[in-house]
Amino acid sequence: PRAIPLTAPCRISAALRTASSGLLQQSPKGTGVSYRQTLHNYQNVQYYADFTIGGQEVSGIFDTGSFELLVRSSRCSQCVHPTPPYDHLKSSTYEENGTMTKHVFGSGPCVSMMGYDSVSVGKTLKAEHQAFWEIVDHRISVLDTAKFAAIVGIGPNFAYGNSEKTLLMSYGISEFSICLQKPSGSEGYLTWGKTETDVKDFVTARVIGEHHWVTRLQNVTFTQPKSHLAQIPCGTTGCAAIIDSGTSLIAAPGVALMQLSEQMEKIKEDCSNLHELPTLHFVIDGHDFELPPRAYVMRVTGATLEANDIWDVLFFKPKIRKVDMCMPAFMQIDMTSQFGPVWILGMPFFRYYHTTFDRDSRSMRFALAGPDCQPRPFRTNKTESFLALGGAIENTPMDMDIDALVPPTLSGMMDYPFATGELVL
Repeated sequence: PRAIPLTAPCRISAALRTASSGLLQQSPKGTGVSYRQTLHNYQNVQYYADFTIGGQEVSGIFDTGSFELLVRSSRCSQCVHPTPPYDHLKSSTYEENGTMTKHVFGSGPCVSMMGYDSVSVGKTLKAEHQAFWEIVDHRISVLDTAKFAAIVGIGPNFAYGNSEKTLLMSYGISEFSICLQKPSGSEGYLTWGKTETDVKDFVTARVIGEHHWVTRLQNVTFTQPKSHLAQIPCGTTGCAAIIDSGTSLIAAPGVALMQLSEQMEKIKEDCSNLHELPTLHFVIDGHDFELPPRAYVMRVTGATLEANDIWDVLFFKPKIRKVDMCMPAFMQIDMTSQFGPVWILGMPFFRYYHTTFDRDSRSMRFALAGPDCQPRPFRTNKTESFLALGGAIENTPMDMDIDALVPPTLSGMMDYPFATGELVL
């Protein structure tokens, strides 16, 4: 069945995520230098940074779940602008295209207009005549308060049905890495180009889709699976996992989350039993992965308790809404694809796994995320490694402002083929 609850659009087009300060390192293809960009953290649910478009500094989120560049525009007279929007009148390099389109996200629709302008990240990465979309109207509530004004899509390929170069293509970047630090409120990093590391112990997952950083997912469980895999999400036929830097939480089909809830112990409201909760186990393209409780539990802060649309994003809804309450941190996304039901491994995943995206080899490489987001060997006993690397942090709940949650955007300009009822990944 084709269910599109939160994000899945009839037509999605997006690119709203970024980064800011950084360090020069070593060499991306076509530029001769690698750039480590700092991702600023807002309430542990938005990681953003600055880039330049048409000579104007704009904040955005760099999003592996989409391909296009979408920017909130001064043309949008009805928009709330919590951060400065892009203004084509202030750009000497803007070129009009005029094509209008409607992007329908699970969090709401937006209308945008296509154009071209120069787009720079840091001092070394610059693209002239880069295709982008100006948001001229929207009904996406998170944009009214977000710390970002743009979604910068860094998916692996062209948008579905589109032939305009992505920003990665324009920069000649075939490889980049993302990692988020574990302490609450701490920064993350996006490295454009190769990451300097001596770590040889990593695992590789094949990218099986044309339009997404997607790979195979199996055997998601809170127990050590030995039998009865039919009762475990993705246990028999398998699922598709999109590794998505722009989604605030882990998102999964409702039926899978219901199965997991039967294995999960009750989380105390004060998070006092965080250290007693089970580890989440799963298999990515044949490799065993783990996430500790801190990756799937959140302590709610700053919530508008009456705002149903905010709470509706979450699968596990409390009977009584409270601030400073601990609860499971999962979003529901009921979507199927040619590779099976779709899961989104969002920001919590990047706090534990340093992830390298390689367009040339159509693969993703994973190492453990160490202090300052340096890659560490992908060890067999990850639970001990997480405790060693994270220390006391692992027994402290992650505070999250659910008003600021970013649901999955997925990819731009994507149609759901009505013949199959599936999302083409």
